[in-house]
Amino acid sequence: MTFIELGCKEPFLTILKRRGFTNPLPVQASTFEMALLGRDVLVQSQTGSGKTLAYALPLLHRGHPASKPQTIVLTPTRELAQQVHAEVRILQPNIPIALLVGGVSYVPQLKALSTGASFIVGTPGRVLDHVERGTLKLADIKHIVLDECDEMLNVGFLGDVEKILTKIKGKPQILLFSATLPLPIKKLSNRFLKDPFLFNQATESGTGSHIDIEHTPIQVEDRQQVHAIVNLVAHDQPHAALIFCKTKHKCEQVSDELNALGLSAAFLHGDLKQNSRTRVLDKFKHRKLKYLVATDVAARGLDISGLPMVIHVGVPNQMENYIHRSGRTGRAGAKGVSVALVNRKESQLLRSWSKRLGFQLQWRNVPDPVEVMKSKSIGLLDRIQAKITPSMLESARTLLESDTPENLIAGLLGMTEMSGVTALPSIERPSESDYKPDRKRPFRPHDKKFDRKKKFGGKPSRFKKKFSAS
Repeated sequence: MTFIELGCKEPFLTILKRRGFTNPLPVQASTFEMALLGRDVLVQSQTGSGKTLAYALPLLHRGHPASKPQTIVLTPTRELAQQVHAEVRILQPNIPIALLVGGVSYVPQLKALSTGASFIVGTPGRVLDHVERGTLKLADIKHIVLDECDEMLNVGFLGDVEKILTKIKGKPQILLFSATLPLPIKKLSNRFLKDPFLFNQATESGTGSHIDIEHTPIQVEDRQQVHAIVNLVAHDQPHAALIFCKTKHKCEQVSDELNALGLSAAFLHGDLKQNSRTRVLDKFKHRKLKYLVATDVAARGLDISGLPMVIHVGVPNQMENYIHRSGRTGRAGAKGVSVALVNRKESQLLRSWSKRLGFQLQWRNVPDPVEVMKSKSIGLLDRIQAKITPSMLESARTLLESDTPENLIAGLLGMTEMSGVTALPSIERPSESDYKPDRKRPFRPHDKKFDRKKKFGGKPSRFKKKFSAS
């Protein structure tokens, strides 16, 4: 199916074609007609499945002629709100739109609202703030989008979302998108959505996982995690990687160690000021920075096009966070790899998640220096063969007359990426049994009757001896 067959009209078709989009993704194809007809929509779909176009296209097709707010898109983070805002402006450059997020000045937001913005994108806290100040009127709201609703629950915005929904008079169209549907999200949908059209990506694809993401765990000791990252990226040679850590301290530590070992890395966490966050993200998006080390909170809502690899330095405590982390790669039909560096205990947790969600785990070892060198050689050979021209062949013959082939190749290798990041020594690899679940049942006191005679030689306690004598 193409966007034309889907019912998409001009000028959106031209804009989509210019961006290389000709065929809608499953979530876009399934929800477009229902959203266009004004029906409530409940979508359970992984991050990176094309949700922004899935709601933006039908809502923009319905038009926004009035000079009063008609559509509100709520997102869990400033970064995601900024990305949605940019996407809407690309699809319809002349649309009156306001971006309402925290951590920045009110002045441009008030100016956008006062000049008649009909399309609002923002975070729940700042949107509710404008509503309570009276600077955002909800009387004419016809459409509400809740994007990454489970993330709004995780960061504590669900209460603000409910307050906004209850303040809207009448029954607006609600489009709810979420990677997972925990109980609070189900309660919210039952309360506010009326006979919604349901789309579940897991049902459509036959699996609960993102089909474009390869899940590749590596079992390694915690103290060797940075060592493993260095050898991994030296072997796989991704043009960029997003590295997740559980804490701010770990985030800074990993970033510092990678830089010390010659890798271009920076950290991103909640303590950074907004201008610093923006500067780091811009460098990463424009490929001036190769490795970004981030916490879960800081990286929510990031949309980095073409990101080939996500690395988890230990798995998060919540399965939903692992889903959102992994969803930063394999976006919009592209392939991606999610690598989890886990200890033995975390490997058991990851196995249980894979069974629950239905994705396969492709276990691997940390590449050793020999494997890294072999991988680099293969990649270099492919690039050399692609650059061969008649003039280059003539220059090669001239060089061969002056020295041996071995010396010439060795010198050229020293001038190429082969002399880049050096692989660290091999890490002791787990035995085959380490990759298998530990099926031995732990001892529990109630499993068998406690035998005091066997344990203490049948001697009664002093209390019992004293009690019996009396």
